[in-house]
Amino acid sequence: MEREQIVLSSTNIDKHGMVMTKESLVKSLDALNSDRNVRLGLEHNMSFPPLGRITDAEVIEGKDGAHYLVAYKEFLNIRQETILEDGSILYKEYFENNPKPFVESKPKPNDVIEINTDPVNFDGIEAYEEFIQNLKIESGEEFSSIMLIRKSHIPDPELVIKITSIIATSMGIIASKIPEKIGEAIGEDIAKFYKLLRVSVMNMVKKAIPKLRPITFIMEIHDEEIFIELLVVSNNPDEVINSFSPEKLTTIKTKIETSKNMFDAEKIQFTLDESKEWVLNYMLTKDGSVIGTKKAFDRRDLVFKELVNKLIEKNNFDDKRNS
Repeated sequence: MEREQIVLSSTNIDKHGMVMTKESLVKSLDALNSDRNVRLGLEHNMSFPPLGRITDAEVIEGKDGAHYLVAYKEFLNIRQETILEDGSILYKEYFENNPKPFVESKPKPNDVIEINTDPVNFDGIEAYEEFIQNLKIESGEEFSSIMLIRKSHIPDPELVIKITSIIATSMGIIASKIPEKIGEAIGEDIAKFYKLLRVSVMNMVKKAIPKLRPITFIMEIHDEEIFIELLVVSNNPDEVINSFSPEKLTTIKTKIETSKNMFDAEKIQFTLDESKEWVLNYMLTKDGSVIGTKKAFDRRDLVFKELVNKLIEKNNFDDKRNS
């Protein structure tokens, strides 16, 4: 298996003017060297299946006196193709050696709604904090929030809304029993959630930068046995809000149960297709395999190929300039 050592972070100032301490880098080692794989992704695009994993991390001191968090990247190296009864094609990729599940696919059930986004997609940290505060004021709802930290210079805007299992069950996404006393009040809670959803989407479209770039909206559901992502990319707030309506979500529950039973899926991502219906994109299984549609893998592979070609062109240009 091909391995390449890469620098993940350092105590130097990054593109956003942020500085990591050595202690922060050391704390990252527990997650990077755990019994679960850390995703090797592509362009911070969560709609792409993982390319591989990050492994064997360590903190080293460079010749410049700074400390560096380094690790090895390994690509998924085996692919199999499966044709389902309806004629659709699924690809399965996995590691030949030391297979283990991905850390991101482990369900993390929550009791409160969580809204996360990246401060770099706003005009400064104050604008980000104002955005979060305005959501609470306009919706009248309390929620927790965590900053998304991505290393691209200015990545495309992304908003992640992590809902509770009770809300997900009431919306028809998962099959779970709601306690009777809670069930009596859930109607009002659902109405409040949809108000929060509308306010969040509308404000994200208005405030996020860079303007006119596609915005990724992700709804996360963490049940006891499964982690579900619903991902839609759009600048149209009505399209995003309508995609999460109960009418649009009715077909998902059956697809989730099928994926769990047939593929032992631990994480399942659905995306909104051209016909505005939720369809399977990819799954991460309990043994660390990545299973997804041909379309999902083809999109990822095309972007990866383009990125590699750009790097080759840049290296050739630098070589000519320095010769």
